[in-house]
Parts: sequence; C-alpha cells; structure tokens
Amino acid sequence: MNKQERINTIYRYQQRWLVLRSILAVLTGALVVLTLQSNGESIYTIPLALVLIIMLYVIGRERRFVRKLTDVKQAKRIIDWQYVSEMGLLVLLAILFPLIVLIGWPGWSLFIVFLSGVTLLHFVQKMLDRQISEYDADQPMRREIKLDFVKD
Repeated sequence: MNKQERINTIYRYQQRWLVLRSILAVLTGALVVLTLQSNGESIYTIPLALVLIIMLYVIGRERRFVRKLTDVKQAKRIIDWQYVSEMGLLVLLAILFPLIVLIGWPGWSLFIVFLSGVTLLHFVQKMLDRQISEYDADQPMRREIKLDFVKD
C-alpha cells in the first residue's frame, strides 16, 4: 500500500470513530470538572476512570489498526510510541487535575501542567514523525492524516 492509500485508509478509520471519540472526550472533560467540583467524590471519579479506560481502548484500537499498515518493525515501534505518548498525556492530565485541586495548589498551576503536557506531546510527536519516515517512507506522518492530504 502506498502512502496516499494509507493516508486515505487511516483517515476513513478515524472518521468512522470520530463521534465516539468526541463523546468520550466531552465526557472526560465533564467528569474531570465534576470531580474537581466535588473534591474527588467517588460518584464522579469511578465514571471518570471507566471513561478513561474506554478512551484508552479506542486509542489502542486505532494504534493496532495503523500498525497493520506497515511491515517495518522500527516503524511499528514508533507508531506504538506515538499512541502511548498520547494515551499517557490523557491519563496524566485526567489524574493530575483533580489531584492538584485536592492538594490545594493555585489555579494557575492547572494551566501550567496542561500547557507543559501539550507542548511536550507536540515535540515528541514531531520527533517521532521525522523518525518514522526514515524507516518506512510510505508510512504517513500524523500531521499528514488530515482532510488536506486525503484524495479519494
């Protein structure tokens, strides 16, 4: 499969699961806010944990799908790191936000943690994108899997 076919395939896969991922993202955000408002009551933290597990499953499923598109072992390893870093940030933020509030740190520390995590993820994803093209020229970079690059 050439690069353009892979881009189209991955894009179609992501579009198929877009509604579920969006619902899970909104639920995660809402449950984090409710957990923060309730000082960590289990009525919100347990559903938050369940939604996170479902979100991790959906991201892991996409990772396995994208991995199947290449036969290059190093490229598969980089794909794993791309998705693991994304999942790690999601879990880290969902756990750290309520923890920071419960500890009583100032409100601006939430912004610093979020901004630091997103910035770190951006640089890690960029570095991994450069590496993947070295091992498998037909494997699209994450930034290429957008509507701009899809040609059906």
